[in-house]
Amino acid sequence: MRNLLTMVLVVVAAILGFFAYQSSQKGNALSADLAATTEAVTALEAEKATLTAELAALKAEGEAAVKAASDAAATVQADAAAMLEKVSTLEAEKADLAAKVAALEADATKAAETAQAELVALTDRITGLEAEKAALQAQVDALAVAAPANP
Repeated sequence: MRNLLTMVLVVVAAILGFFAYQSSQKGNALSADLAATTEAVTALEAEKATLTAELAALKAEGEAAVKAASDAAATVQADAAAMLEKVSTLEAEKADLAAKVAALEADATKAAETAQAELVALTDRITGLEAEKAALQAQVDALAVAAPANP
């Protein structure tokens, strides 16, 4: 019986050793899984931190781009307003010049009409003076003809 009891104890010890070995293997596998999971979580957290930093950088770039676009739009609007003011000023100057040109043309037309009237008057006067000259010449000729006869 002793042998039987020893055998039972050896079998029980072997079974317990086998279960202990299996539990140790399962514990080692679970530890390895836990280590792998921890490593994966650490890698994911590092990637998350990297992506968070990249997202912050992209947000900053986006905000800078929006500000630059806003500044550019404001500059374009200011330039457009300045150009519109210049155009308005040039149009006003053009209108003033057109009015001056029209006034000068009217003055030139009036001066030309006056000059034409003076030319006509002077031509008439010259014609009258030439007629007077011819009459005086006729008198001088008549006096010249009469003068030798009258010494």
